[in-house]
Amino acid sequence: MTDTRARQRMSRPDDARAIRSREALQAALLALLGECAFHEVTIRDITTRAGVSYPTFFRRYGTKEELLKDIAAGEVRRLLGATVPNMQRASPEESLILLCGYVHERRTLWKALLTTQAAGAMRVEFARIFAEIGNSQDLERKNPWLPVSLVSRFVASGVFEILAWWLSQEDDYPVRNVVTFLTQLIVEPTLVSRDVKLD
Repeated sequence: MTDTRARQRMSRPDDARAIRSREALQAALLALLGECAFHEVTIRDITTRAGVSYPTFFRRYGTKEELLKDIAAGEVRRLLGATVPNMQRASPEESLILLCGYVHERRTLWKALLTTQAAGAMRVEFARIFAEIGNSQDLERKNPWLPVSLVSRFVASGVFEILAWWLSQEDDYPVRNVVTFLTQLIVEPTLVSRDVKLD
């Protein structure tokens, strides 16, 4: 119990040192994922690359998997938090342009997250957060006949796969094309109202 309290105390969000060390550890893991598989990365590798002490890692995280999950959760939340809420209030296309712009500006980071061993954790976070969005009371359902649990899985998987595919292309691949893919494959089938009768 004492160890748990100590870890919580040293990891307070407003603790500047804790924030700096978390950011350094996250950057170190992402850099290492660009060089080798996740299972090959050790905590010692991460702390050495981050320039922090070995014990510091365990004040912030219990395992390297926790660190990876923290990176994934933070990035997915920032991405979707800045774009999805506007999907219905504003033009879906404008929201998709913002979404793609966010990823494009952080291309190196997102490529590491979606095309390396981090992809599994990112996929889980996409599914979890889209499920939260789907179950939100504030979400207007354009197609009530579609089960929320199915739509959230479909959208999460579709967005993930399109972004991952995009980031495996050349850096100058047109962002506008990606917006079109998202519009035609994700938005049109789910956000455009259609009168469908099910048995």
